[in-house]
Amino acid sequence: MTERPKLVSESIQEVSQLVWGPNIRPELFARWSQGFIFSGDERTALIQTSGGPCAVIAPVQAFLIKNLIASYQFSQLREIDSTTVDQYLAAALTEILCQCKQLVSVAGHAGDKSSSSSSTEDSGSPTHQDHGPFHIACLDDPLSLSSECPGSSPTEPDQPSSTPSAKDYSLFHSSVRLRDFENAHSLQSHLETHLDRYKAQYGVLLFLYSVILTKGVRKVREEMGDLGESLIDATQGHGGQGLINLLITGRASPYVWDGIKNVGGLDLVGVLKRPAVGFLTRLEHLRYVQVGWYLKNPTSQVWVMASETHLSVVFSWCKKLVTPDSEVERAKQVFSWYDTEGNHFIQAEKLKDVLEKLNLCTDDDFIQFLMAELDPDSMGVILYHKFIETLFTPDQSYSPPDTFLIHHYNGLESSCPVNKIQYAEGRVTLQESHVGFTSGNCEFLSCLATKWPNVDVQWSTFTPSLN
Repeated sequence: MTERPKLVSESIQEVSQLVWGPNIRPELFARWSQGFIFSGDERTALIQTSGGPCAVIAPVQAFLIKNLIASYQFSQLREIDSTTVDQYLAAALTEILCQCKQLVSVAGHAGDKSSSSSSTEDSGSPTHQDHGPFHIACLDDPLSLSSECPGSSPTEPDQPSSTPSAKDYSLFHSSVRLRDFENAHSLQSHLETHLDRYKAQYGVLLFLYSVILTKGVRKVREEMGDLGESLIDATQGHGGQGLINLLITGRASPYVWDGIKNVGGLDLVGVLKRPAVGFLTRLEHLRYVQVGWYLKNPTSQVWVMASETHLSVVFSWCKKLVTPDSEVERAKQVFSWYDTEGNHFIQAEKLKDVLEKLNLCTDDDFIQFLMAELDPDSMGVILYHKFIETLFTPDQSYSPPDTFLIHHYNGLESSCPVNKIQYAEGRVTLQESHVGFTSGNCEFLSCLATKWPNVDVQWSTFTPSLN
């Protein structure tokens, strides 16, 4: 481990511009100036004290939950001692940092069959492949600034505790130090030993800056598309999709589709492989975006959920929710690339392109034979279910369980019953026909239905909020 204080000033200035843009609004900086604070009521749940930092807190919570699921049952979560919980937090932070060091090739991605496969083994602990250097932002001593954010739940969790000022962020950025670690083991050991610094004021920002420094400012900008945008919206203070994707997938792409999509003559890179935790958004239900197969089908049964203004986490202990790697699942994924509106059909002229992506026969005679099977009435469209049923046998196709338990996390105390963080528990039933959404659970079900159509949930405790 080495410290490089002389190089910090220039590096932190570059990171600050990438995160905030050319100007930092004091009130937005204050909202992001919290640490990783655990709830006293749900001891494995992180508290979000103000609007904005859910773009970091929710992904960290998702990785934390993913690793807890591997070792504990839901009923045991409140029995875990604080030392063990801290170790899982340090492991989650390490895992996200390790993701940022992984290289994923863009070249030839769309046609590479192997690109959809991903190891499903638990990645909660560093492996010998997770090598650095990791550049970690830290504060050697607590700062005495005007907008204090204590290491425990504040009295008014949704508001900064005092009036912020420009000197706060100036002093913060001038006080940050940089430490380097050559491998994930030494990094996680450091985080476990000094976790109190990330649980204290500015811990969330220190971790975010560490992710960017480890990834590299230039690389993050390149993955964002060099659009000149900041990771945090300069007006509203929320994290953009590039920031969310950076923490979930290790890449700062602002797009949620699979692979590369040509838009207006530009090849825009989305998500390149299955992540460890997934992502669902209500904006898909509202037809603003279409989330790709990769983000909907992570290698664990944990998803970050997005409303229009907030991020939360849904998770389950049901391992059968993890979609297996198979030829038929690859076919479903590729079909979805050409079903751009999510209407469960594609234009017949796209059939050859789909077959090419699947490395299947594209001879004219075979195409003609297949068209006769898939579009016997010459309507010019290929239906999704007809396509899958014709090319694959029923036993090759994966279907999720008809019913299973899910749990939901929301880090805003004001969004939970009696202002106390609680995991909600509900039983999901996948119906054969469309389920109407009631006013009480419309937002939640409409988001969940982008992954599981015709979904219904009966909550055993309380109806959770996405906001």
